[in-house]
Amino acid sequence: MMMPLSIASGLPSTLAADGYFLVSPYKPILFLAPLVVWAWVVATILDKDAARWYFKREQWNFAHLLAGLVAAGIVLFAPASFWITWPIMLVILTADIGIYATLRNKDDRVPEVFRWSLDFEKMAKSRAAKAASKKARQVTMSFRPAGGKDLPVPEKDSPQYAVRAHAETIIQNLFESRGNQIEVVPTRDKQYRVLFSIDGLRQPVEQLPAAEGAAIIDFFKAAAGLDIEDRRRKQKSMMTISQPNTTARVARVSAMGGSAGMQLNLLLDPEQQVKRRVEELGLFPNQLEDLKNLVEEQAGVVLVSAPRHNGGTTTLYALIRAHDAYTSNVQTVELDPQTQIEGVRHNQFDPEDAAEYSTTVRSVLRRDPNVVGIAECDDATAKEIARADTRSIRVYVQVPVDGAVNAIQAWSRAVNDPKAASNCLHGVVAQRLVRKLCTNCRVPYQPTPDVLKKLGLPPETKQLFRKGGQVLIKDKPDTCPVCAGSGFNGQIGLFAIHTLDPEDRNLIRANNVEGLKASFRQKKQQSIQTSGLQRVMLGDTSVEELVRVIQGPAESKKKKPSPTEQSAGAAS
Repeated sequence: MMMPLSIASGLPSTLAADGYFLVSPYKPILFLAPLVVWAWVVATILDKDAARWYFKREQWNFAHLLAGLVAAGIVLFAPASFWITWPIMLVILTADIGIYATLRNKDDRVPEVFRWSLDFEKMAKSRAAKAASKKARQVTMSFRPAGGKDLPVPEKDSPQYAVRAHAETIIQNLFESRGNQIEVVPTRDKQYRVLFSIDGLRQPVEQLPAAEGAAIIDFFKAAAGLDIEDRRRKQKSMMTISQPNTTARVARVSAMGGSAGMQLNLLLDPEQQVKRRVEELGLFPNQLEDLKNLVEEQAGVVLVSAPRHNGGTTTLYALIRAHDAYTSNVQTVELDPQTQIEGVRHNQFDPEDAAEYSTTVRSVLRRDPNVVGIAECDDATAKEIARADTRSIRVYVQVPVDGAVNAIQAWSRAVNDPKAASNCLHGVVAQRLVRKLCTNCRVPYQPTPDVLKKLGLPPETKQLFRKGGQVLIKDKPDTCPVCAGSGFNGQIGLFAIHTLDPEDRNLIRANNVEGLKASFRQKKQQSIQTSGLQRVMLGDTSVEELVRVIQGPAESKKKKPSPTEQSAGAAS
């Protein structure tokens, strides 16, 4: 077949242009220089940033690679002048970086203070502040293990001094960010990642080389009086952190080793997090009345349901406190007591003892207690509780699943006897935690009728709130000083309080889930979702935050660990 004349005549000029490009002294440099800079930015900044904020690194790396190939291919193979294709390449490479920056700034996982900006004045101030902070790192805190003396300060020129100064910087950043927990965990690339828990959400803070991360872990272990040489066994202890002119903070430090390396957890003020009474949990008035009626029954089993780290232990302890420990025999069975409740006997189970956890629970139930709180419950323990005579004993059982109905189903499966499981059940207390909107910067808006209809909110609702993160300071938008730009400040509980009557127990025995849900609705007992919508209407939280919590990963579908496997880390 004969080649068209127009194409044939164009080939020599294209090939000549390609040859001229290859022999040109400056065009290869112009071609390679932006590619090298772009590749360096992608490899050293964008990829690490994607890992820090838990973006989909593989997909982003593929997108970057595709953009680079397209950009290079246009210069090398497009039948056009170099001065046309080269600017196109620059636009593609710049757009690739710009698209990533725009999307990462819009992602809720990136706090306001960590978002990128082209405000060069602010960037210069930030760089100067970081440089000054690094240069002037000083040891200003004191660390005292429980029952011990302050950790000595190393010589200023020693490597240990630099490690301590870095550890103090991490602690100070935690204080300033309103966080309550530090995690130092190994990563897949044999480094360490520091994470803060802020308003219940884990947020990456910095990446550390392996040696530096291990040194930070060793420092905190030494500060808490733990054995630095023991890098396998789980250890935990308390310590006090003090600063000049500030209130001392108590922290619980736990550390353990694994195949990937050491990991450390530091929780601030652990006892303060579980010292609430039922009136302080954040229940609506009708829920508080139902819960108090449930407490006054003084008999039967009440399930306390919450995914881990969603306030289950706080609610369990609040229910225990609702009983008079001086006129009643009140006990608990726990792996890791979070605090000592006055007048309550805390039975701590030691996994290294010969006895089984369920045997310990059975022993406690046979001592004629009036109230027992069971912090962990495996199948064998559930059977022991169901077999016990609970007509004169109130037993609170913590079940780490999401939702009241899921808790009842998990309990029934564990007991493996529908009649025994339902006969002893008197109620369920289910909850989730959501972040509270910062009242200093939350943004009001008028929802559309379609949104109200989808949410099931009254059509007369005129105003809802979404997160802000910025406020006007001298007529200029700036990071909110109250929430540090996150848009949230603290957490609030969403509760479902269900009292069970004989008809409900019959439905449980028959495994009639839909009938049970209908019964709860008929009695006008709020679900976690309806409680959340009430909080949205009150401006306590946002629709987006409620959706994140309600539609998040189903905790109840995860494998349920046995008591000996469950973490004794942060209070849930």
